[in-house]
Amino acid sequence: MKQVDLTADKQMAMLADRYSQRADAYDGLWSPIIRPVGERLIAHLPLSSTTKYVIDIGTGAGALLPAIERSAPSAVIVGVDRSQGMLRLAKKKHSTPLALMDVQKLALPANRFEVAVVAFVLFHLPFPERCLAEVNRVLQPGGAVGTVTWGSENEPLASATWDEELQEAGAQVIGLPAVDNRTCCDSSQKMTTLLEQADFVTIKVWTESIEHRWRSEDHFDYQVRMNSRLRLQSLDVEDREACLRRVRDRLSDADDEHYVYRGEVFMATAFKADPRVGNQ
Repeated sequence: MKQVDLTADKQMAMLADRYSQRADAYDGLWSPIIRPVGERLIAHLPLSSTTKYVIDIGTGAGALLPAIERSAPSAVIVGVDRSQGMLRLAKKKHSTPLALMDVQKLALPANRFEVAVVAFVLFHLPFPERCLAEVNRVLQPGGAVGTVTWGSENEPLASATWDEELQEAGAQVIGLPAVDNRTCCDSSQKMTTLLEQADFVTIKVWTESIEHRWRSEDHFDYQVRMNSRLRLQSLDVEDREACLRRVRDRLSDADDEHYVYRGEVFMATAFKADPRVGNQ
């Protein structure tokens, strides 16, 4: 695997650029898979018609904004993200305030928001504890945060076919620092510790499952435009086209079970301590 040693800032810039390049594919192919999980998290947060200020950390293309709006119809919802390409998509679909911002250094005032949503973000950060500390800072005393992080994943059998053919074609395996730092938060204990270190209280962590059945053409598109994109780009045109043909041939008679994706996530809710009333 080709691995590059980069500073944290460069890692984050690389990650933001990667998401900008893949914004349309992510929004159309991957977001529909994980959005329902984020919506289930939102249902556990204290959002209501009286909520005034909500922040969506790592809002991306704004997939969760409609669910937040439904739960807090009178609130000012602010979405922040490091990826210009993702925010560009969000601005086309949503009128809520959106800002380009490093989620580890929020350029926002303290004690402003009542609820913060941090869905599928922490494992992308070199220092997830800094993000949670910033979330704590911008929340009002007694404010709530909800997080989602990855646990285990079982890729579809069709994905193994892609890996085999890419390896046979000599495609490079390129490691991208800070893109997939899942070991930081892939257990209940790790998430509890991260939230405690950020001075959150009344922490609750639980697991939920994801299951998605890909359409064969959507899975092919996902591999080409997202999951296997860099490996395919490492091949010359002739080898790339030959690899794609072999994948299509091998999967031409694959049944639906070859396209089942299953995963597990860790959800958490916690509160910023309120000295006026003690811990929640």
